[in-house]
Amino acid sequence: MIRTISVVAAVTVATLMAGCAATHPTPTSHGVSSEFKASVSKGVAQPVVVANGHQINPEVSKSLLDSFAAQADKFGVKVIPNGVPVTITVQEYSARPTAARLLAGALAGKHHIKADVALGESKFVVEDTARTVLVGINGVAANVGVQAANGVAGIAGLSQAN
Repeated sequence: MIRTISVVAAVTVATLMAGCAATHPTPTSHGVSSEFKASVSKGVAQPVVVANGHQINPEVSKSLLDSFAAQADKFGVKVIPNGVPVTITVQEYSARPTAARLLAGALAGKHHIKADVALGESKFVVEDTARTVLVGINGVAANVGVQAANGVAGIAGLSQAN
């Protein structure tokens, strides 16, 4: 009996610790002209999400774009119609069914998005993964949007917000 409880406790802890894994973009303003930095500081265009053959629910794209705009705003970077173009090209995408996530947690697989972000001539990669019952694909997309905005701010030479 105690052994069974110990095994269940160990599996539970491992599942909770499997949680979210995110990479943080490391773009910098090195090699970027001061004119380009100034252009980015004035505003960027609404990012274009390129599905790249993946079937992405419109709610997931909306979550990513809304989070991008909110995070960019923290830096003072506005999303404007004629701003510097931003393209987010999804390279890897996996979403598990909500029922599987709630019933099996980490055992049901993972939610994952990895994307290339292009801001003018600059490019960087963002990525987030969730394996817990707590975070769905919209949460992963929101994290990717925040990372993309952080990268844009890094290229513009702005300090990173949280």
